[in-house]
Amino acid sequence: MRLNKPLGQVLVYGEVLFDKFPDRTSLGGAPFNYAFHLNHLGVPVRLISRVGGDQQGQDIMKRLQSIGFSIEGVQLDIIHPTGEVEVNLDDKGVPEFNILPDRAYDYIEFDSYIEALARKEIALVYFGTLAQRHSTSAETLYKILKLLSSRSTFMMDINLRYPFYTPDVIEKSLQNCDILKVNQDELSVIKESLSFSSPVSRLPWYLLDRYKIGFLCVTKGEEGTELYEAGSKVSFHCPGLPQEEVVDTVGAGDAFCAMLTAGYLAGWPKQTLIEKATEFSHQICEFSGALPENLEFYKPFRFNS
Repeated sequence: MRLNKPLGQVLVYGEVLFDKFPDRTSLGGAPFNYAFHLNHLGVPVRLISRVGGDQQGQDIMKRLQSIGFSIEGVQLDIIHPTGEVEVNLDDKGVPEFNILPDRAYDYIEFDSYIEALARKEIALVYFGTLAQRHSTSAETLYKILKLLSSRSTFMMDINLRYPFYTPDVIEKSLQNCDILKVNQDELSVIKESLSFSSPVSRLPWYLLDRYKIGFLCVTKGEEGTELYEAGSKVSFHCPGLPQEEVVDTVGAGDAFCAMLTAGYLAGWPKQTLIEKATEFSHQICEFSGALPENLEFYKPFRFNS
């Protein structure tokens, strides 16, 4: 476990893409949403991703610059197109994703910029599983983690998107995270992947012990959120948001992870950590889409780093 890092720079690895809703197109991807929140919370962020040399890729580069992101770590791919996800919402505002295959972010290369960055002081590294669906991006991720293994905390929002994960990806990811965030459905997938025979309610404790994870959070929608900590026999709980206040849940998990990260780096107690992360993700659910259009939204939550 590589825990207890001070508030500092966060390296975010993975996809930045366009989410295509029936009525609009938005900049998205779980790592980008997470990075966007952290940036506006006052936590310094470095984004590592890859976009195509197409018009969409050019649009992403321009938009990243317009909202204050460095594009040094966003690679340009002249062969593969920019990532796209088709998003549809059910009557409860829960998204269904159609993630298009073989995109630029599947081919993130370990270049000189990443090598130099990975040798600097990085408080925390964030990753998921979608950017591991192709061996090129997966290998780059694990080179980064190896370089930073003794100096940084590793957080994984597992973000299992069928069919873009395998038991091997799940296993290797669990072996390389200090903080894990999953939702209730993903916990069931992990149970099956690991052939875990006990009830799913025991799985968080098993994961903490087997993979030496510092703590993990399980988000359960209306049932709230649970935080499990290594070495503790009790969990921390925070209630969920009443369904009538939910517009949609797109990006709620990304928002939860962002506040979880900021609070962890700031040294909050675990109960405060889960309450603030849950509150922040609740507020994201009260408007359409993953990101607020009005950046005044962040004022009550900002950190002075």
